[in-house]
Amino acid sequence: MRIGLLGPAPPFHGGIVTWLAMLHRALVARGHEVHWAGFRRQYPDRLFPGRSQTGATAAWMPSPDSCRFVPWDPVSWRRTADDLLAFRPDAVVMKFWLPFFAPGYWGVARRLRARGVRVVYVLDNVVAHERYPFAGPLSRLALGQGDAFVAQSDQVRRDLFATAPRTDPALVADCPHPVYDFGVPGRPRRSRAEARAALGLPAGGRVVLYFGFIKAYKGVVHLIAALPRLRERYGDGVRVAVVGDVYGDGEVYAAARRAADCEGILVWRDGYAPDEEVEDWFLAADVVALPYVSATQSGIVQIAYNYDLPVVATSVGGLPEVVLDGETGYLVPPSDPDALAAALIRYFDEDRAGAFSAAVAREKAHYSWDRMAETVERAAAGRS
Repeated sequence: MRIGLLGPAPPFHGGIVTWLAMLHRALVARGHEVHWAGFRRQYPDRLFPGRSQTGATAAWMPSPDSCRFVPWDPVSWRRTADDLLAFRPDAVVMKFWLPFFAPGYWGVARRLRARGVRVVYVLDNVVAHERYPFAGPLSRLALGQGDAFVAQSDQVRRDLFATAPRTDPALVADCPHPVYDFGVPGRPRRSRAEARAALGLPAGGRVVLYFGFIKAYKGVVHLIAALPRLRERYGDGVRVAVVGDVYGDGEVYAAARRAADCEGILVWRDGYAPDEEVEDWFLAADVVALPYVSATQSGIVQIAYNYDLPVVATSVGGLPEVVLDGETGYLVPPSDPDALAAALIRYFDEDRAGAFSAAVAREKAHYSWDRMAETVERAAAGRS
């Protein structure tokens, strides 16, 4: 098949870019021709809450074939659609995660469908974590142009029908978020000791990892508030690494750090981690902590699972669908630092690493890129 992709591409970075790159790789490996229509702009600079939208991406990442899309520029919508039409695709796959992009996606999809091209939406979120003006109507506008949908969690499926209740259930396929492998091609995977040395972490002791954008809904302040209990239990024999780009007011996190007074065990790595460094953080860690206040699904769980790494997460959104409480990690209530600390202490004190890692190794078989690529293929061909 000839399949178009629409979504941000290098030099933009983030989980959406990585997801599209890995789907591109999986589709090509299965014999499809792919045209990746990337973004020329993603957000207006004055509205972007992070440090940088772009940066160096790994050399092994596929490159976009065209980059014209600007969410607020209708002329770019037409040019993007024309680039995709020139490729003569059987279908175009659009990654949907924010209502901010909905008008532009509507414009592109409408033009594609007028020329007989199927539009498949892969849904990360239907309901945004942050508040957006007219979010529901905008999302309905764009999703109304979909010929098929792939929901990456049951929560996302429910949100789709709540937002666009006229959606035909027969058009919606379910496929969980696949695992992410950040191994550098040609570089042997490092040992835990080597990864810790590369990152400047102590060779011994316990390491808890939070990885990903630091946004209000991700609850990092609650992980910081759990630090005193971890230090009380383990002294200097524990490190909690928080790795990611801060979105919004960084003073919120600075104040939380001052209140916790645990700088000795906190590794605060502010900024977007290069692709070549990501694997080392997960190899160095004993467990991943995701203290989200809300969620639909999480690509971070899937990075952890790729490295057989257990996860302590909150029981919100779609996280209980992938983090199996007492098997591949623990689930705790959101916004509860004491419960989060207690679960981490239980994990270490009961020495659950071996059993949980073995369960993760079994569970991650459900989250393959072949499964996602096959689901996209069926949606693109109009097969249920």
